[in-house]
Amino acid sequence: MVQSSFPVTLVFPPQGHFTQPYLALPCLKAFLQANNFPDVELIDANIEAYDHFLSAAYLAKSAERVRARLALAQYSSRTELSFRDLAGYRAAAESAASAKALIERVEGAKRVLRGDGFEDMDRYVPAVRTLYHGLRLVSAAHHPASLTPHNFTTSYSLERSHEVFAATRDEQQNPFIEYFRSELLPRIVARRPRVLGISIIYGSQLIPGLTLARLVKEALPDCHITAGGGFLAYIGAKLMRAPGIGEFLDSIIFHEGENPLLALCKALESGSSLETIGSLTWVDRRSGRSVENPQGHPIKLDAAPVPDFDGLPFEKYFSPAVVIPYDINRGCYYGECTFCTLPTVIGPGYRTRRAATIVDHVLALRDRYKTAHFNFITDCMPPGMIKDLPEELIRREAGITWWADARVEPKAYTEEGAKVLYDSGCRKLLFGFETATPRLLKMMMKGQSLKSTVQVATNCAKVNISVTFYAMVGFPSETREEARATVDFLVQHSDVVREVSLQTFHIDEVAQTYKRPEDFGITILDDPSADIELYHDYVSETGMTQTEAAEVFEEMMSALRRHFPIFSGDNIFYFMQKSHYFLHLAKGITPDQFVERCRQRTAARAARGADPRLAPSRDLEFVELNFPYGATLAKLAHPLARMVRPDFLTGRHVAGAEAQAEQELGTLGRAHSVLVYDPDSAEFVELRPDGKRVLELLAQKGSLGALLEGIDPGDMPAIENVRRFAGELHRLGVLAPRS
Repeated sequence: MVQSSFPVTLVFPPQGHFTQPYLALPCLKAFLQANNFPDVELIDANIEAYDHFLSAAYLAKSAERVRARLALAQYSSRTELSFRDLAGYRAAAESAASAKALIERVEGAKRVLRGDGFEDMDRYVPAVRTLYHGLRLVSAAHHPASLTPHNFTTSYSLERSHEVFAATRDEQQNPFIEYFRSELLPRIVARRPRVLGISIIYGSQLIPGLTLARLVKEALPDCHITAGGGFLAYIGAKLMRAPGIGEFLDSIIFHEGENPLLALCKALESGSSLETIGSLTWVDRRSGRSVENPQGHPIKLDAAPVPDFDGLPFEKYFSPAVVIPYDINRGCYYGECTFCTLPTVIGPGYRTRRAATIVDHVLALRDRYKTAHFNFITDCMPPGMIKDLPEELIRREAGITWWADARVEPKAYTEEGAKVLYDSGCRKLLFGFETATPRLLKMMMKGQSLKSTVQVATNCAKVNISVTFYAMVGFPSETREEARATVDFLVQHSDVVREVSLQTFHIDEVAQTYKRPEDFGITILDDPSADIELYHDYVSETGMTQTEAAEVFEEMMSALRRHFPIFSGDNIFYFMQKSHYFLHLAKGITPDQFVERCRQRTAARAARGADPRLAPSRDLEFVELNFPYGATLAKLAHPLARMVRPDFLTGRHVAGAEAQAEQELGTLGRAHSVLVYDPDSAEFVELRPDGKRVLELLAQKGSLGALLEGIDPGDMPAIENVRRFAGELHRLGVLAPRS
């Protein structure tokens, strides 16, 4: 194969979610190819990295690293553990108990998520747990870094460029250095692209994305490395002013990338100046300065080509069916919410496609990629589109299922309108509810009432469209009582609302809450040392502090777990895995039916008792502990401890949080126990030493019934104690009836 004169490689770096592809780069590829740059390669390094890390070979390597640098034995001589020791101790204990089973079962778990048993809850949940625990093992090998299905964090702050740059060189904490060097870099070097584009949508991608950029820049100094994406729309201008940025990037593209990337490729191909490229900030290699060009013009969205996903490894996503993302519009037609920044950073402006164009593209994607499942990317669907798009999908007999974010529009989401949406394939909608306090809704400028919100949700639920509410806690001046009223309202309407996506409120530099703090009764606390800071601490004149909001968040989540069946117990995995619940709905399961499955599963587990056929798994792993595992988890789950870890949404490290947690949470004293890992249920269970002895006797006797037969019939206290203990282990999943 003859290489073209201008190859372009576009990379989606870790860490994003692992269940479906992302949209930005397929849009860019299609646009470049439509404009005479045919040689464009897509690489989803995110899913490739997850598939690599969650493999038997890599988990075996991780287990060796943990044994070498985070061995459980190093804690054996301690008389107590300080707060700073707890995360490492937990990682060491869990790795020692689970590594062998995870290595043996990780490939089977991936097969389940990709379809082999996906619809069976009793296979799906242990498979998800196995993958989560596999990532804990990977994280333990790189402690204190943490890689999950939802985030990647290190001890380095994302708010300071020198720390981010240092993290790209930390071989211990950054697993992507070795991964890129061995797996991805050789492919890129062999291809020798003229342009490498890196999409950084989330803060969790910043360190991995810049790690790849640095390695490629060192290997291919003449390759122009550009980056873009949602997260850089916030901090990119600051990042490009950071000392040393030229070692990583040549430019950043702001907002949507089609026109700027095309102009960049044309300029580099012809050797012309970059000064006229709109929405581009670039490093002038002669002066070493960062040059910020004026904002460019957006494309005509309705004229944009069909996104091109060719080259992405659809077979590697952890999902039984591919769900294709597709943007029906860009920006937000409402654009008034005082906490929201998307209209500013996605821009410029709001644009949409015609319904006919959308359906043309959807049908082309459906036929090309042999999938009928779509995630319509939109901040909120405008009222006209709520009517036009479903009617066009029905008229053209598209035969698809889809889900999307939405805004409360009572005149559009009537019962009749909702029925048309369902008939067009809509199975799930996510609405910005935010709070049940009218005073706060007015401050947020949401432009909706509680009555209209509930009516819209009810109309959707009546026709079997599953409804998710976005909610927040900690908006300036919100009180504990108002936050509790929000969760009470949600529980009251749990018959129509199936899921709640709850977040704590944060202030970033683009929102009106930052620009007009006096209107919200807050004082912003800027950190002069944080040169790429996005989110800011603040002090509110009234209402909860940020710490109190974090505490109430935990309280609200506990209530959601009690009252929402999809959130109860380990059913929450269906909520946490993007698209997985939707795929059940796409199969014809109604929201009520799925909720009932979750409710029955939770009830059945709670009702487990001392069945005489109970026996332990043959593959149980036991690890002797000198400090209690459960108490370790409890301290690490405390709101103060959660503030020590980088925030899930922002990636921020709260100043002084670790010292405060150290002081207020105290130390952990010695207490002998046994940590058990059951590979069948993928559960960790802590036992007292005598509990381990009972399990060993059960294994020897073959069943609970056989064990009880060996106890003196007159010793009823002993019999009842064994029965009670066996029933509890049955509920925890460590014992199961054997035929």
